[in-house]
Amino acid sequence: MYREPTTVKDFTNLNPPIAAFYQVDEMPQNPVAPKPLRDLHGRGMNTLSEVYQLPADPVEFNRLDLQHRIWLKLMEGPVPFSDETLDDLLRGREGYQPALLDLGRGSGIWSIEMAQKFPHAKIVGFDLVESGPAALPNNCTFSTGDLTRGLQPLYEQFNLVHLRLVMLHIKGIEAKKAALKEAVGCLRPGGIIVILDYDECFLDEDKQPLRPAKDDIDADNSERSWGTRFWREVFERTDDGDVTEGEHIRSCLAEDVRIDKGSIQHEIFYMPIGWDGGDPIEGAEIGKMGFINFWDLARAIKPALLARGISSEIIDDWTSKADQELSGTPKKLFAAIRGTWARRL
Repeated sequence: MYREPTTVKDFTNLNPPIAAFYQVDEMPQNPVAPKPLRDLHGRGMNTLSEVYQLPADPVEFNRLDLQHRIWLKLMEGPVPFSDETLDDLLRGREGYQPALLDLGRGSGIWSIEMAQKFPHAKIVGFDLVESGPAALPNNCTFSTGDLTRGLQPLYEQFNLVHLRLVMLHIKGIEAKKAALKEAVGCLRPGGIIVILDYDECFLDEDKQPLRPAKDDIDADNSERSWGTRFWREVFERTDDGDVTEGEHIRSCLAEDVRIDKGSIQHEIFYMPIGWDGGDPIEGAEIGKMGFINFWDLARAIKPALLARGISSEIIDDWTSKADQELSGTPKKLFAAIRGTWARRL
């Protein structure tokens, strides 16, 4: 049951970077502005987090916008649950303004489109870097900071908290749990948190996970994937298995006493890459977009791998082999997107 909040917070002063740059016990009165992007082998990287390894430059934002379009098609909307639930969650109510927090907004496209869709709601997009057009919708604000350093200034202010491709980049089970607790803390009573991430592996035509390919000359990679190998290198995993991130997220939410356990839901969306995925209507377009997305992603991660000491020749070899997979021949791949959502008590 949705319960009306008793107070309304003012978002007008969220334009400057907020105190989420800092640990709770060291919040300054005047947070410093984020620094310009740092150069890493020709790509612009954020300056607040060494954990996030993808660029934050215009080229990457273009890829994120394409990825956004793919996800809209796969989910048939901006969130993995029904339009009716979303409309009810953000409907206007007497006495306060409904609000939405987009943690890890990237280029800002999701935040902006939600602001246009719900002009009566307040939309806050939060990320490690400054981004977005010069002119935002009047009801949309962008803020800069680091989720992993705390979100106390934003506690209990939002009807919907949205995290897309955020948890994937946070290393370690305990760090993930802590980040989820911060995100849940930003919900008003009755609000919904939604977490969307890729699995850290590719799937075959039968939607079975493919383990990372091996470099050995005599290795049998027929049931393995160079795309999955990229995921393993990006996240510095040493195991030979697949990761079902959504299962972990569900268990973390179930442990949070503020979450309505019966409201936890989960759905997997399958993105074909380089082929139609068996869908004669939307499949070919999604497959082509999926190929472009992951082709660009392989190149976006190269600077971080170079900085780790991996040679350009090795990275290029992995890339060319992954490109062959992504084309839809000889393998036909899917990427699994896991959506998990739940309501705060």
